Amino acid sequence: MKTLPKVSFPPFRPHPLLRRPHTQTLFAAFFPGGRSRPGRARHELTLPDGDRLILQDDFADDWRPGDPTALLMHGLAGCHQSGYMVRMVRKLVPRGWRVFRLDHRGTGAGAHLASRPYNAGRVDDVQRAITWIAEMCPDSPQACIGFSLSGNLVLKLLARRKTSLPANLKTAIAVSPAIDLLRAAENIRCKSNRVYDRHFTRKLWRMVPHYSAVRDELPHLLGLQTIPASLYEFDQLVTAPLGGFANAEDYYTQSSSLPDLPEIELETLIITSADDPLVPGASFREAILSESTHLLLTEAGGHLGFVGRRCGDPDRRWMDWRAIEWLEAVMNR
Repeated sequence: MKTLPKVSFPPFRPHPLLRRPHTQTLFAAFFPGGRSRPGRARHELTLPDGDRLILQDDFADDWRPGDPTALLMHGLAGCHQSGYMVRMVRKLVPRGWRVFRLDHRGTGAGAHLASRPYNAGRVDDVQRAITWIAEMCPDSPQACIGFSLSGNLVLKLLARRKTSLPANLKTAIAVSPAIDLLRAAENIRCKSNRVYDRHFTRKLWRMVPHYSAVRDELPHLLGLQTIPASLYEFDQLVTAPLGGFANAEDYYTQSSSLPDLPEIELETLIITSADDPLVPGASFREAILSESTHLLLTEAGGHLGFVGRRCGDPDRRWMDWRAIEWLEAVMNR
């Protein structure tokens, strides 16, 4: 039987003014707790189809080969400057980590370097980044952390590519991962969640003209006077055809990590909330997890929120410190 790290996580207690899932989610989005910052170094990775990814590289002056590395990956419509990414850099680097923040295809610093958009099923892109870091830092143990959509990507990769992962990849963390994309797409269309649906749809739609594949394969989209009404419609019009899927439901079915979770062998932590307005908590209660996976499912916290009361942490970002506790427990065994 797989022995998981012995970590005693303190319970999450939401801040008294942020008890509801929407206040948690929106507070975390509008008050991210980390100002945007570029990496100390920047690396460009070329993919087999010619598209390019950007990695922001942060490390302290005393970092040496053999010290740990971490790959951070943003959520839907995010980038390396997303608040949760910046916060983790500022907390991990002083603890001796070298941290790489990935901008997925067409996002952040790679906004004009991709012909096609990223999606929840592009595990090859994530594997390319993980392998590149392993080759650059071969003596260093590695971890990867995926947030939201990237959390699903991480879990999918661990299950589907477990025999081809680098030997120095020691652990992974998925935070608020969208493991059942169809259910998430349906949930976000509910009346109480439409603000998120419109927000993501508008942000993604603004990126469409930057992809040459849209101009070549879907030129009719550039002449539309109205944007898609929902994220589901956007995936039907853009994500599915450019990703090689028959339609949005085919994309969701093929890309969701939920059916693959029992196959994960790497020591993995999932942090998520039962009241997440974007990713239904029921998905995790029904999930079958492998022996190497630990699920930290809280009753409150929203989506990538987890702004809590004081519980001994240096600040109120409960999510950040649980991830750090897990990483240190794995690396220090």
